[in-house]
Amino acid sequence: MPVASVSAATIERLSRIASAGESVLSVYLDLDPARFPTPGARDVELSALLGRAGARGADARRVREALNVDPELARGAHSIAIFSCAAAGILEVVALPEPVEPLAVVDSALWLEPLAAMVTTEDWGVAVVSRRAARLFRGGPQGLVEFAVVRDDLHRRHSQGGWSQARFQRGIEGQVAVHVRHVAERLLRAHQRRPFEQLIFVASSELWPVIEASLHRDLRDRVAGVIERDLGDAATEQIMQAISPVIDRTEAARERVLIDRVEEGLRTGGAAAAGLDEVLAMLEQNRAEILLVPDGADLTAGLCPHCARLFASAEGQCPDDGAPLIVVDAIEHIVELAGQHSLEVVVVSHEPDALRAHGPVAALLHW
Repeated sequence: MPVASVSAATIERLSRIASAGESVLSVYLDLDPARFPTPGARDVELSALLGRAGARGADARRVREALNVDPELARGAHSIAIFSCAAAGILEVVALPEPVEPLAVVDSALWLEPLAAMVTTEDWGVAVVSRRAARLFRGGPQGLVEFAVVRDDLHRRHSQGGWSQARFQRGIEGQVAVHVRHVAERLLRAHQRRPFEQLIFVASSELWPVIEASLHRDLRDRVAGVIERDLGDAATEQIMQAISPVIDRTEAARERVLIDRVEEGLRTGGAAAAGLDEVLAMLEQNRAEILLVPDGADLTAGLCPHCARLFASAEGQCPDDGAPLIVVDAIEHIVELAGQHSLEVVVVSHEPDALRAHGPVAALLHW
Protein backbone atom coordinates (compact mmCIF):
# COMPACT_ATOMS: atom_id res chain seq x y z
CA MET A 1 0.00 0.00 0.00
CA PRO A 2 1.68 3.25 -1.10
CA VAL A 3 2.24 6.09 1.35
CA ALA A 4 2.00 9.66 0.05
CA SER A 5 3.35 12.87 1.53
CA VAL A 6 0.74 15.50 2.28
CA SER A 7 0.17 18.14 -0.40
CA ALA A 8 -2.70 19.95 -2.08
CA ALA A 9 -2.71 17.19 -4.69
CA THR A 10 -2.99 14.58 -1.93
CA ILE A 11 -6.02 16.32 -0.45
CA GLU A 12 -7.66 16.67 -3.85
CA ARG A 13 -7.13 12.96 -4.56
CA LEU A 14 -8.52 11.91 -1.19
CA SER A 15 -11.52 14.24 -1.50
CA ARG A 16 -12.60 12.38 -4.64
CA ILE A 17 -12.86 9.04 -2.81
CA ALA A 18 -16.56 8.27 -2.39
CA SER A 19 -17.88 6.01 0.38
CA ALA A 20 -21.30 5.43 -1.25
CA GLY A 21 -22.98 6.64 1.91
CA GLU A 22 -21.04 4.30 4.20
CA SER A 23 -19.33 5.58 7.35
CA VAL A 24 -15.62 6.36 7.09
CA LEU A 25 -13.17 6.23 9.99
CA SER A 26 -10.46 8.91 9.82
CA VAL A 27 -7.62 8.62 12.35
CA TYR A 28 -4.73 11.04 12.92
CA LEU A 29 -2.00 9.77 15.22
CA ASP A 30 1.13 11.50 16.50
CA LEU A 31 4.26 9.34 16.14
CA ASP A 32 6.56 11.53 18.25
CA PRO A 33 8.60 9.09 20.40
CA ALA A 34 8.84 11.73 23.12
CA ARG A 35 5.05 11.68 23.39
CA PHE A 36 4.47 7.97 22.76
CA PRO A 37 7.82 6.26 23.46
CA THR A 38 6.64 2.67 22.99
CA PRO A 39 4.20 0.82 20.71
CA GLY A 40 2.17 0.07 23.82
CA ALA A 41 1.76 3.77 24.64
CA ARG A 42 0.69 4.44 21.07
CA ASP A 43 -1.84 1.60 21.22
CA VAL A 44 -3.32 3.04 24.43
CA GLU A 45 -3.74 6.42 22.75
CA LEU A 46 -5.28 4.79 19.67
CA SER A 47 -7.74 2.83 21.81
CA ALA A 48 -8.79 6.03 23.57
CA LEU A 49 -9.28 7.83 20.25
CA LEU A 50 -11.35 5.01 18.77
CA GLY A 51 -13.44 4.79 21.91
CA ARG A 52 -14.26 8.52 21.96
CA ALA A 53 -15.19 8.38 18.26
CA GLY A 54 -17.37 5.30 18.76
CA ALA A 55 -15.32 3.42 16.15
CA ARG A 56 -15.74 -0.35 16.29
CA GLY A 57 -15.69 -3.39 14.07
CA ALA A 58 -13.84 -3.80 10.80
CA ASP A 59 -12.63 -0.24 10.39
CA ALA A 60 -11.10 -0.04 13.87
CA ARG A 61 -9.39 -3.38 13.24
CA ARG A 62 -8.06 -2.27 9.86
CA VAL A 63 -6.57 0.90 11.36
CA ARG A 64 -4.78 -1.15 14.02
CA GLU A 65 -3.47 -3.55 11.40
CA ALA A 66 -2.19 -0.72 9.23
CA LEU A 67 -0.11 0.53 12.16
CA ASN A 68 1.05 -2.75 13.65
CA VAL A 69 1.35 -5.21 10.77
CA ASP A 70 3.51 -3.01 8.57
CA PRO A 71 5.48 -0.48 10.70
CA GLU A 72 7.42 0.59 7.60
CA LEU A 73 4.35 2.58 6.57
CA ALA A 74 5.11 5.22 9.18
CA ARG A 75 8.90 5.22 8.98
CA GLY A 76 10.28 8.75 8.78
CA ALA A 77 6.88 10.36 9.42
CA HIS A 78 6.12 12.73 12.30
CA SER A 79 2.50 11.60 12.31
CA ILE A 80 0.14 9.51 10.23
CA ALA A 81 -3.39 9.67 8.87
CA ILE A 82 -5.40 6.52 8.17
CA PHE A 83 -8.79 6.43 6.44
CA SER A 84 -10.83 3.25 6.46
CA CYS A 85 -14.23 2.24 5.13
CA ALA A 86 -14.38 -1.55 4.88
CA ALA A 87 -17.87 -1.46 3.36
CA ALA A 88 -16.64 0.62 0.44
CA GLY A 89 -13.17 -0.96 0.17
CA ILE A 90 -11.35 2.21 1.25
CA LEU A 91 -8.03 2.08 3.09
CA GLU A 92 -5.63 5.01 2.73
CA VAL A 93 -2.48 5.70 4.76
CA VAL A 94 -0.75 9.09 4.54
CA ALA A 95 2.57 9.80 6.24
CA LEU A 96 2.59 13.39 7.49
CA PRO A 97 5.65 15.68 7.58
CA GLU A 98 4.76 17.39 10.88
CA PRO A 99 3.14 16.49 14.20
CA VAL A 100 -0.64 16.44 14.43
CA GLU A 101 -3.00 16.47 17.39
CA PRO A 102 -4.42 12.94 17.75
CA LEU A 103 -7.96 12.69 16.39
CA ALA A 104 -10.48 10.06 15.31
CA VAL A 105 -13.65 10.91 13.39
CA VAL A 106 -16.46 8.76 12.04
CA ASP A 107 -18.22 10.59 9.23
CA SER A 108 -19.81 10.06 5.83
CA ALA A 109 -16.58 11.03 4.07
CA LEU A 110 -12.85 11.25 4.74
CA TRP A 111 -12.17 14.01 7.29
CA LEU A 112 -9.39 16.05 5.65
CA GLU A 113 -9.35 19.29 7.63
CA PRO A 114 -6.09 18.53 9.54
CA LEU A 115 -4.40 17.96 6.17
CA ALA A 116 -5.80 21.22 4.78
CA ALA A 117 -4.40 23.06 7.79
CA MET A 118 -0.95 21.69 6.96
CA VAL A 119 -1.15 22.97 3.39
CA THR A 120 -2.30 26.51 4.22
CA THR A 121 -1.09 28.85 6.95
CA GLU A 122 -4.17 31.08 6.59
CA ASP A 123 -7.23 30.51 8.75
CA TRP A 124 -10.23 31.95 7.00
CA GLY A 125 -13.10 29.49 6.79
CA VAL A 126 -15.43 29.39 3.79
CA ALA A 127 -18.67 27.40 3.55
CA VAL A 128 -20.56 27.12 0.26
CA VAL A 129 -23.96 25.83 1.34
CA SER A 130 -27.05 24.79 -0.62
CA ARG A 131 -30.16 22.92 0.49
CA ARG A 132 -28.64 19.55 -0.45
CA ALA A 133 -24.87 19.94 -0.21
CA ALA A 134 -22.04 22.01 1.20
CA ARG A 135 -18.35 22.49 0.52
CA LEU A 136 -16.01 23.60 3.31
CA PHE A 137 -12.66 25.37 2.84
CA ARG A 138 -9.76 26.69 4.90
CA GLY A 139 -7.37 29.31 3.55
CA GLY A 140 -7.31 33.02 2.82
CA PRO A 141 -6.11 35.61 0.30
CA GLN A 142 -3.41 33.25 -0.96
CA GLY A 143 -5.92 30.55 -1.84
CA LEU A 144 -8.39 28.01 -0.48
CA VAL A 145 -8.08 24.31 0.33
CA GLU A 146 -11.29 22.25 0.31
CA PHE A 147 -11.44 19.86 3.25
CA ALA A 148 -15.00 18.51 3.33
CA VAL A 149 -18.06 17.93 1.17
CA VAL A 150 -21.34 17.42 3.00
CA ARG A 151 -24.17 15.79 1.05
CA ASP A 152 -27.54 14.92 2.55
CA ASP A 153 -30.16 13.19 0.40
CA LEU A 154 -33.49 15.03 0.59
CA HIS A 155 -36.78 13.96 -0.93
CA ARG A 156 -37.66 15.98 -3.99
CA ARG A 157 -40.61 18.35 -3.91
CA HIS A 158 -43.71 17.14 -5.71
CA SER A 159 -46.40 19.09 -7.47
CA GLN A 160 -49.50 17.72 -5.76
CA GLY A 161 -51.46 20.26 -3.73
CA GLY A 162 -53.59 20.03 -0.60
CA TRP A 163 -52.64 18.98 2.90
CA SER A 164 -50.36 16.24 1.56
CA GLN A 165 -48.23 18.84 -0.17
CA ALA A 166 -48.11 21.00 2.94
CA ARG A 167 -47.00 18.11 5.14
CA PHE A 168 -44.46 17.04 2.56
CA GLN A 169 -43.06 20.55 2.38
CA ARG A 170 -42.70 20.73 6.16
CA GLY A 171 -40.84 17.45 6.00
CA ILE A 172 -38.48 18.83 3.39
CA GLU A 173 -37.75 21.93 5.47
CA GLY A 174 -37.03 19.72 8.46
CA GLN A 175 -34.53 17.73 6.41
CA VAL A 176 -32.88 20.93 5.21
CA ALA A 177 -32.49 22.01 8.83
CA VAL A 178 -30.84 18.66 9.65
CA HIS A 179 -28.50 19.06 6.69
CA VAL A 180 -27.53 22.57 7.85
CA ARG A 181 -26.84 21.24 11.35
CA HIS A 182 -24.51 18.66 9.83
CA VAL A 183 -22.62 21.48 8.10
CA ALA A 184 -22.45 23.53 11.32
CA GLU A 185 -21.17 20.51 13.28
CA ARG A 186 -18.31 19.97 10.84
CA LEU A 187 -17.37 23.64 10.90
CA LEU A 188 -17.30 23.58 14.70
CA ARG A 189 -15.15 20.44 14.69
CA ALA A 190 -12.62 22.16 12.43
CA HIS A 191 -12.75 25.36 14.48
CA GLN A 192 -12.18 23.58 17.78
CA ARG A 193 -9.07 21.86 16.41
CA ARG A 194 -7.63 25.05 14.87
CA PRO A 195 -9.72 28.23 15.22
CA PHE A 196 -10.91 30.11 12.17
CA GLU A 197 -10.05 33.81 12.14
CA GLN A 198 -13.19 34.69 10.18
CA LEU A 199 -15.93 32.84 8.30
CA ILE A 200 -17.59 33.57 4.97
CA PHE A 201 -20.77 31.83 3.86
CA VAL A 202 -21.98 31.51 0.30
CA ALA A 203 -25.70 30.76 0.52
CA SER A 204 -29.12 31.92 -0.60
CA SER A 205 -30.99 34.57 1.38
CA GLU A 206 -33.69 32.04 2.34
CA LEU A 207 -31.12 29.53 3.64
CA TRP A 208 -28.92 31.92 5.60
CA PRO A 209 -31.30 32.34 8.60
CA VAL A 210 -31.37 28.54 8.98
CA ILE A 211 -27.57 28.42 8.85
CA GLU A 212 -27.15 31.28 11.32
CA ALA A 213 -29.52 29.64 13.83
CA SER A 214 -27.50 26.40 13.64
CA LEU A 215 -24.09 27.94 14.26
CA HIS A 216 -22.32 27.68 17.59
CA ARG A 217 -21.82 31.10 19.15
CA ASP A 218 -18.06 30.94 18.61
CA LEU A 219 -18.67 30.52 14.86
CA ARG A 220 -21.46 33.08 14.67
CA ASP A 221 -19.17 35.71 16.18
CA ARG A 222 -16.64 35.12 13.40
CA VAL A 223 -18.94 35.57 10.41
CA ALA A 224 -17.43 38.28 8.20
CA GLY A 225 -19.93 38.13 5.36
CA VAL A 226 -22.63 36.23 3.49
CA ILE A 227 -22.54 36.09 -0.31
CA GLU A 228 -25.80 35.32 -2.11
CA ARG A 229 -24.50 33.29 -5.03
CA ASP A 230 -24.97 29.79 -6.43
CA LEU A 231 -21.41 28.47 -6.34
CA GLY A 232 -22.03 24.88 -5.32
CA ASP A 233 -20.37 23.50 -8.45
CA ALA A 234 -17.95 26.38 -9.03
CA ALA A 235 -14.20 25.95 -9.32
CA THR A 236 -12.16 26.99 -6.30
CA GLU A 237 -10.81 29.96 -8.26
CA GLN A 238 -14.34 31.25 -8.85
CA ILE A 239 -15.17 30.95 -5.17
CA MET A 240 -11.95 32.78 -4.34
CA GLN A 241 -12.92 35.65 -6.66
CA ALA A 242 -16.35 35.89 -5.05
CA ILE A 243 -15.07 36.07 -1.47
CA SER A 244 -12.02 38.29 -2.09
CA PRO A 245 -13.93 41.59 -1.60
CA VAL A 246 -15.17 40.39 1.79
CA ILE A 247 -11.67 39.38 2.88
CA ASP A 248 -10.20 42.65 1.62
CA ARG A 249 -12.84 44.76 3.37
CA THR A 250 -12.56 42.84 6.63
CA GLU A 251 -8.77 42.91 6.74
CA ALA A 252 -8.68 46.63 5.91
CA ALA A 253 -11.06 47.38 8.77
CA ARG A 254 -9.03 45.27 11.21
CA GLU A 255 -5.76 46.90 10.16
CA ARG A 256 -7.30 50.33 10.78
CA VAL A 257 -8.37 49.28 14.29
CA LEU A 258 -4.86 48.00 15.07
CA ILE A 259 -3.19 51.15 13.72
CA ASP A 260 -5.56 53.30 15.78
CA ARG A 261 -4.60 51.32 18.88
CA VAL A 262 -0.90 51.80 18.11
CA GLU A 263 -1.34 55.55 17.61
CA GLU A 264 -3.42 55.89 20.77
CA GLY A 265 -0.86 53.93 22.78
CA LEU A 266 2.06 55.99 21.47
CA ARG A 267 0.22 59.24 22.12
CA THR A 268 -0.75 58.39 25.68
CA GLY A 269 2.24 56.29 26.69
CA GLY A 270 0.03 53.21 26.73
CA ALA A 271 0.40 49.63 25.54
CA ALA A 272 2.15 50.22 22.20
CA ALA A 273 5.69 50.46 20.86
CA ALA A 274 7.20 51.54 17.54
CA GLY A 275 10.66 51.44 16.00
CA LEU A 276 13.18 48.63 15.85
CA ASP A 277 14.88 49.29 19.20
CA GLU A 278 11.67 49.72 21.18
CA VAL A 279 9.86 46.75 19.67
CA LEU A 280 12.90 44.49 20.14
CA ALA A 281 13.06 45.52 23.78
CA MET A 282 9.37 44.71 24.27
CA LEU A 283 9.86 41.29 22.68
CA GLU A 284 12.77 40.54 24.99
CA GLN A 285 10.60 41.51 27.97
CA ASN A 286 7.72 39.29 26.76
CA ARG A 287 5.43 42.32 26.68
CA ALA A 288 4.46 42.20 23.00
CA GLU A 289 1.03 40.89 22.00
CA ILE A 290 0.70 41.66 18.27
CA LEU A 291 3.50 42.61 15.88
CA LEU A 292 2.65 44.95 12.99
CA VAL A 293 4.88 45.20 9.93
CA PRO A 294 4.05 47.48 6.98
CA ASP A 295 3.92 45.76 3.62
CA GLY A 296 7.10 46.59 1.71
CA ALA A 297 8.97 47.50 4.88
CA ASP A 298 12.50 48.89 4.63
CA LEU A 299 14.75 45.95 5.45
CA THR A 300 18.10 47.72 5.38
CA ALA A 301 18.73 48.09 9.10
CA GLY A 302 21.17 45.69 10.74
CA LEU A 303 20.99 43.76 13.97
CA CYS A 304 24.00 42.72 16.03
CA PRO A 305 23.12 39.38 17.62
CA HIS A 306 26.05 39.67 20.04
CA CYS A 307 24.74 42.70 21.89
CA ALA A 308 21.12 42.80 20.67
CA ARG A 309 21.51 46.41 19.53
CA LEU A 310 20.80 47.85 16.10
CA PHE A 311 23.47 49.44 13.94
CA ALA A 312 23.36 51.30 10.65
CA SER A 313 26.58 49.80 9.29
CA ALA A 314 27.93 46.29 9.00
CA GLU A 315 31.51 47.44 9.42
CA GLY A 316 33.61 47.18 12.55
CA GLN A 317 33.30 45.20 15.75
CA CYS A 318 30.70 44.81 18.45
CA PRO A 319 31.41 47.57 21.02
CA ASP A 320 30.50 45.26 23.88
CA ASP A 321 32.62 42.18 23.28
CA GLY A 322 34.80 43.03 20.26
CA ALA A 323 33.32 40.24 18.16
CA PRO A 324 32.86 40.85 14.43
CA LEU A 325 29.60 42.66 13.84
CA ILE A 326 27.17 40.27 12.17
CA VAL A 327 24.37 42.11 10.42
CA VAL A 328 21.13 40.41 9.50
CA ASP A 329 17.77 41.69 8.39
CA ALA A 330 16.45 43.40 11.53
CA ILE A 331 12.77 43.10 10.74
CA GLU A 332 13.20 39.48 9.69
CA HIS A 333 14.90 38.85 13.02
CA ILE A 334 12.08 40.54 14.94
CA VAL A 335 9.45 38.54 13.05
CA GLU A 336 11.38 35.37 13.86
CA LEU A 337 11.44 36.31 17.55
CA ALA A 338 7.70 36.96 17.40
CA GLY A 339 7.22 33.46 16.00
CA GLN A 340 9.26 31.98 18.82
CA HIS A 341 6.95 33.74 21.28
CA SER A 342 3.85 32.59 19.34
CA LEU A 343 2.81 36.16 18.67
CA GLU A 344 0.43 37.17 15.92
CA VAL A 345 2.19 39.00 13.07
CA VAL A 346 0.05 41.34 10.96
CA VAL A 347 1.42 42.59 7.64
CA VAL A 348 -0.33 45.93 7.11
CA SER A 349 -1.05 46.11 3.38
CA HIS A 350 -3.98 48.56 3.10
CA GLU A 351 -2.46 51.55 4.93
CA PRO A 352 1.26 50.75 5.25
CA ASP A 353 2.28 54.41 5.21
CA ALA A 354 0.11 55.15 8.25
CA LEU A 355 2.07 52.55 10.22
CA ARG A 356 5.41 53.39 8.62
CA ALA A 357 5.06 56.96 9.90
CA HIS A 358 5.84 55.61 13.36
CA GLY A 359 8.74 53.38 12.32
CA PRO A 360 9.53 50.27 10.28
CA VAL A 361 7.75 48.04 12.80
CA ALA A 362 5.29 48.44 15.67
CA ALA A 363 3.75 46.31 18.39
CA LEU A 364 0.72 46.25 20.63
CA LEU A 365 1.60 45.25 24.19
CA HIS A 366 0.03 43.27 27.00
CA TRP A 367 0.80 46.07 29.44
